[in-house]
Amino acid sequence: MAKIPTSNRKLPLFAASFYQYPINHALNAFKDKEHLPSFLMLIHALNLLPKPEGASRHNTVIIPVPTTNQRLKHRGFNPTLALARYLSYHWKIPVWQGVVRIDDASHQRGLDRDKRLKNIKNAFYVSKVLSVKQAVLFDDVVTTGATLSAMASALWQTDPDLKMLAVCVAHGRDGFSKLGG
Repeated sequence: MAKIPTSNRKLPLFAASFYQYPINHALNAFKDKEHLPSFLMLIHALNLLPKPEGASRHNTVIIPVPTTNQRLKHRGFNPTLALARYLSYHWKIPVWQGVVRIDDASHQRGLDRDKRLKNIKNAFYVSKVLSVKQAVLFDDVVTTGATLSAMASALWQTDPDLKMLAVCVAHGRDGFSKLGG
C-alpha cells in the first residue's frame, strides 16, 4: 500500500500490478485501440484486488476518475469507467459518477510530477450529493497520484468526513510494493 498526499490528508492506494510488461502494454492497447483481449487481461489483474473490508452496496461507492468530454469524443469510450464497472460487478459495490472533470486540463501522460500536480489542480468538481460515507477512488494507472489527489480534495471539500481509499490496475512509481507484499 502506498499513500497519496492530498492537501492535508493521506489517501491509501492499492494497486493490482506494477506498470510494467505485460500490464502496461495491455493498458495502452485497451485505452488507445479498444483491444478486447487486453481488457480481459486487465480484468484478471483487478480480480487480485480484495474488496475493502466492510464495504457493501449500502455504504460504499466506486468513483472512477472521469475523463474529459474532448477525450471521450476522441476515444469513443471511457476506459477507466469500463474497468470500474467490472470492479463494481466483481465487488457488488455501485459506481457513482458525481465527480466531473473540467475540460481545460491537458493530458497527464508525459508530464513530470510538478507539471502533473499543477495541471490537475482544481480540475474536478462534485456535481451530486454523495449518500454514502465511504468511497473507493479508481484509476487505471497511477504514477504520481496527482489525479487522485485532486479528485479526493474536491470530494473532501463537499464532505470532510468522507472515508476514501484508492485502487488502480497499475502503479508506476519505483519502490511501490504490491498489495499484500
